Amino acid sequence: MNVVRSAGGGGSNDNYKIESENTAAVSPISRPSCSITELVKKTNFSKEQIRHLYRTFKQDSPSGQVSKEHFVSIISTLFPTGECYRYSIFLFRNIDRSNTGTIHFEDLITTFALLIHGSIEERVSWVFDLYDLNKDGKITRLELLQLVAAVFQLIVPVCKLNYTSITNVIEERTNQFFHNWDIHGNGLIYKEDFIQYCLQ
Repeated sequence: MNVVRSAGGGGSNDNYKIESENTAAVSPISRPSCSITELVKKTNFSKEQIRHLYRTFKQDSPSGQVSKEHFVSIISTLFPTGECYRYSIFLFRNIDRSNTGTIHFEDLITTFALLIHGSIEERVSWVFDLYDLNKDGKITRLELLQLVAAVFQLIVPVCKLNYTSITNVIEERTNQFFHNWDIHGNGLIYKEDFIQYCLQ
């Protein structure tokens, strides 16, 4: 999903340009449900940027949707020495906001728009949602521990893992974050408190 390659051109009409190299696809093609004009309003990307992102998305995902397995394989190319499965699944769930089990172009581009054009509060809120694994509006210590462990697995080469020392570091880091973010001391981190802490 090399959707962030440098921008390409595009015409001025309001349709997505789809090259029909081989239209005899095995699986049904999923196309965006809204027009480029609507996506421009939603995302603040230009029509040309949206066309380029769409073409790139379709090159990597000709069916117009990305499964969990495909997403994991894409993320693994970014972290070839680490173990990326857990983090990829957490990230996938945060992009698949409608909980369909697949990522569509609109999911991806609205996520990019939020992370690029969104306010600081919106971006921090998105990060909170990433940490909130069961999406119930609060983060438990166990959820935070799982995410911290997943990040460590991304960056520490699997062949060099010393499980005892890494486990200790993950516990320490989780305790430090949790202590800072659990403002009320009740074992839960709430979104409003998390945003307020990060903005400080």
